[in-house]
Amino acid sequence: MVTIAIDAMGGDHGPRVTVPAALSSLEKHPDLSIILFGNRAKLDPYLHQSTASSRLKIVHTDEVVSCGERSSAALRKKQSSMRLAIDAVRNEEAQALVSAGNTGALVAISRYVLKTILGIDRPALIARLPHISGFSYMLDLGANVESDSENLHQFAVMGSAYASAIGGVKNPKVALLNIGSEEIKGNEDIRLANASLKESEALNYVGYVEGDDLYKGIADVIVTNGFAGNIALKTSEGLLKYIVQVIREAFQKNVFTRLVGMIAVPILDSLRLAFEPDLKSGGVLLGVQGIVVKSHGKSQAAAFSSAIDGAYLLAKNKLLQQIAEMLDSEML
Repeated sequence: MVTIAIDAMGGDHGPRVTVPAALSSLEKHPDLSIILFGNRAKLDPYLHQSTASSRLKIVHTDEVVSCGERSSAALRKKQSSMRLAIDAVRNEEAQALVSAGNTGALVAISRYVLKTILGIDRPALIARLPHISGFSYMLDLGANVESDSENLHQFAVMGSAYASAIGGVKNPKVALLNIGSEEIKGNEDIRLANASLKESEALNYVGYVEGDDLYKGIADVIVTNGFAGNIALKTSEGLLKYIVQVIREAFQKNVFTRLVGMIAVPILDSLRLAFEPDLKSGGVLLGVQGIVVKSHGKSQAAAFSSAIDGAYLLAKNKLLQQIAEMLDSEML
């Protein structure tokens, strides 16, 4: 049995999304149990009789970490739904946790409560991006604004283990995001990370990729700092919305374009769906001693359920063990 702890009050929609998503995931996975942390009065309207109800536990708390709250203030809320979900992982009551709440608070509390894995200095957020022939994984997406060469090497190790655990990718190709493909390009940290990754025997390092390479399928894992990674992620989301909007407006010009638009709608939906289940379900915080999944704050029930399913899969595939074994191989 895999147990997932859920911060049921997090995100823009709270229990209206988190509770139905939890019930949906329970129906999909007979060996899954869930602990919901939140205000019972606000959870009850979304609960219903279910065959999975025996695998659902509710832990009441009145305290919530708000979206705009500072990490320092969130750390002091020891009875918040987010903190209690993280505590459940630390106390081995759950194998993973999912939250759509404040990202900065989630990273700070997870690092404080769970501590980092031996050999990892900083945790990193990772998520899946579509490309022309499948998917790749990129980290860091915002947990760290700056990262030195050793951090980037550690991110590469964790990203490679993650791609194997959740994507089933054997010997994942790892690349560094840079402003050019030439050896002399990039800042000192990028160049030093490139040199150390070239010497790695445990990683399948393929060198630099540029921004316009992200969707070409050159690498399975793309490594960068949180500043560049978060900008790349948000740019992808914004570009997708722009493309869809422009095309839809073009289809409304006259009768002929509206007819063409009716034919093209499935193509547009396919493009949108290639991004949304992954970008909207957020990412995974790698590097702490527990599986922490950060769902997007705007997630609807399907995306939040996808985040729960991802946490379940990572726990089943023993992600932390895979990272530890790869770190031992690298001897960082």
